[in-house]
Amino acid sequence: MTASAAGPQPRSRRKDQAPERTGSFTMKIGVLGTGNIGKTLTRRLSEAGHEVKAANSRGPETIEADVLSSGGRAVTAAEAVVDVDAVILSIPFTRIPQVAPLIANVLADTVVIDTSNYFPHRDHGIAAIEAGQAESVWAAKQLGRPLVKAWNSIGSESFAHRNKPAGSTDRISLPVAADSPRERDLAMALVEDTGFDAFDAGPLAQSWRQQPGTPAYCTDLTRQELPDALAAADAARSPKRRDLMLAVVQERFGAGTQPDAEYLVRLNRAISL
Repeated sequence: MTASAAGPQPRSRRKDQAPERTGSFTMKIGVLGTGNIGKTLTRRLSEAGHEVKAANSRGPETIEADVLSSGGRAVTAAEAVVDVDAVILSIPFTRIPQVAPLIANVLADTVVIDTSNYFPHRDHGIAAIEAGQAESVWAAKQLGRPLVKAWNSIGSESFAHRNKPAGSTDRISLPVAADSPRERDLAMALVEDTGFDAFDAGPLAQSWRQQPGTPAYCTDLTRQELPDALAAADAARSPKRRDLMLAVVQERFGAGTQPDAEYLVRLNRAISL
C-alpha cells in the first residue's frame, strides 16, 4: 500500500470491509511507544505513505528527530489514539494495564495491535499466563477489547535492517494472529508495508505459537519455513526455551544488553527449532 504523490488518499472502506492490499490506501496510525520496535514502525509506516502519530510516556518533545525523519508526527499519548484506523502498542508488556484507560477511548472500529512479549523476570510473573493463557489473550482482557498480535516475533535489529521488497525469496515472514478477519487483514497489510511477508496465524488463542521460546520467535524464517515452525510449537516446552535463551544472553552479554541480530537468530534457532 502506498500513497500517491498528491498526498493522503481518502479513507473509503466500510467499517466491515478490510483494506485492499494492492493499490493506494493510506491509513491513520497511532504508535504508542518509541523504543526500538516503535521507532522503526514509525519510520517504516511513514515511508509507506501512512499518516503516523508517535507518542511515548515522556512527552512529544523527547521523541528524537530520526524517529520522525520519514514524516511521522510527535504527539501526546492522548492525541495518538484519536481519529486513527489503527493503534499499535509498542510498550513493555507489563504496562498494558496502565494504558487501558487510554485505549477505552478508542473507537470500536479502530484496530489495536499488540507487539509486546511477556518475560516473567521483568513482568513480575502473571498467574494466568504462567497457567497457559496466551499473552495477547490476557492483554485483550486487560484492555477490554479485541487485539491483533503482530511484530512481536522479530528482534529489533532484524526489524530495523532485514526488511526486503515484496517478492524477495529470502524475505522474512511474520505471523499475525487475531479473531477478526478484518482486523487481521489490516494488520497483515501493515506488516507487508514494513518490509516483511505477513502470515495468517489464525485466532488470538493460537498466538502463543509466536511467543518467546517457540520456533517462530526471533528465528527470521521465510514464508515457506514459517508454517512448519508455528505448527511445531510446544506449549509446555516454550517457556523453558524462553528462559534458557535469556539465561544464555545474560551469561554472555550481561543483563540488559541486546545481542546483535545474527547472534540472537542463531541462538533462538539452536534452542527452539
